Amino acid sequence: MAENVSLRETGFFRLWTAESVSLAGAQVTAFALPLVAVITLNASAWEMGLLSAAGSAAALIFGLSAGAWSDRYERRAVMLVANVVRSLVLLLIPGLYFLDMLTLYAMAAVAFTVAVLTLVFDSAMASYTPRLVGKQNLAQANSWMQGTVSVGQVAGPGLAGVLVQVLGAPVTLLIDSASYLVSSLNLIRMPKAAPERMAGEKPEAHLQAVMSGLRLLARDRIQRPLIIGAAHFNFFTAMFFTLYTLYTIKVLGFSSLLFGALTMIGGASGLIGAALTPRVGRKFGMGTTLVTVFALPGVTGFLIPAAVAVNKPMAAFFVGVSSFVWSFAVVINLILSETIKQALVPDRFLGRVTSATRFVATGVEPFGALVGGALAASSFGIPRTLVLASVGLMTSALWPFFSDVRGLKDIAGHEAADALDDGEIPVAVREDGGSR
Repeated sequence: MAENVSLRETGFFRLWTAESVSLAGAQVTAFALPLVAVITLNASAWEMGLLSAAGSAAALIFGLSAGAWSDRYERRAVMLVANVVRSLVLLLIPGLYFLDMLTLYAMAAVAFTVAVLTLVFDSAMASYTPRLVGKQNLAQANSWMQGTVSVGQVAGPGLAGVLVQVLGAPVTLLIDSASYLVSSLNLIRMPKAAPERMAGEKPEAHLQAVMSGLRLLARDRIQRPLIIGAAHFNFFTAMFFTLYTLYTIKVLGFSSLLFGALTMIGGASGLIGAALTPRVGRKFGMGTTLVTVFALPGVTGFLIPAAVAVNKPMAAFFVGVSSFVWSFAVVINLILSETIKQALVPDRFLGRVTSATRFVATGVEPFGALVGGALAASSFGIPRTLVLASVGLMTSALWPFFSDVRGLKDIAGHEAADALDDGEIPVAVREDGGSR
């Protein structure tokens, strides 16, 4: 695939369209699934923790394997298979609902399976994108991709709020099922991208491939603190969002429609963050920006438990502000972290490094979800648990702050490592102009 062409000439926007459709549907599911549990099955705080843990447990159990699989097979084919199977699995929930056989455990099984397939898809796409657009277009492409997430956050909850209100939460999952098929139609038109291998190199055994991704990350003085910080952040994020839907619907008394509208605010701010990331990264440096966006969600997280002490319009304002800042910061964080990884990791390792990153960064989420559910169900209560989670979120910024990340300026002029045995992985330019 061509290196020295514009983003549009690479055909990237067909890939972006496929992702936009798929993620809009995924946001419908992210919105509707907990509502099915709360409204249809009358789930408790502990049961909400179990449901959240089921989805996030995928990274813990299959996170490392997903990347090894995507590095072994042609990437477009991997994405297509993952899309089709996700579509079929999601049909189970409305099917069981109409048969009056839907249970929390069935929902948890579906959430887990879809999450595993999403890991496989994302690992393949993380490897596919640099091959498609070239290194010089990575920052711009990742901004568009994270903008895709925000498009989904804008379109998904608003659409889901209307559908839940009119048709009921289980039926809205049909939207996500259909979106994966529409996404696949766009992917079929994309070029293939078989994994690159050095001359004479044989495919590694599965365990060897998994461990090589972990070793590469362990040596990288930039990615290592970012991944540990992300794990810290995601643990408390899981604790927070396990209770978020239950709290806003049951405690604050928001309707599904109001909840969806406030969630759309976060999607809109994500679009703004995606558009501004290249400019913000250049102006303030990648390191300073990353430290800041790790801390911001926790700062505004305190507004959520505080909302119970004010009237409903002001509570909605608090939730809207928190949603706006949270998504804005997270999108910038994801774009910069993904750009660093894709620029510095060789193509043949990108899938397994991506899955290793997911394993470390998101494998903690089931534990965060269970801790959040258990604390909320105890005498500690939901509001105090949300406050504790917000404190934890803020402190995640300490990892990049006390590391080489803080002095990071950009990644220009650096090539990916070509071997695992040289003991070093190239890192980015620091603010003082040197390299480490």
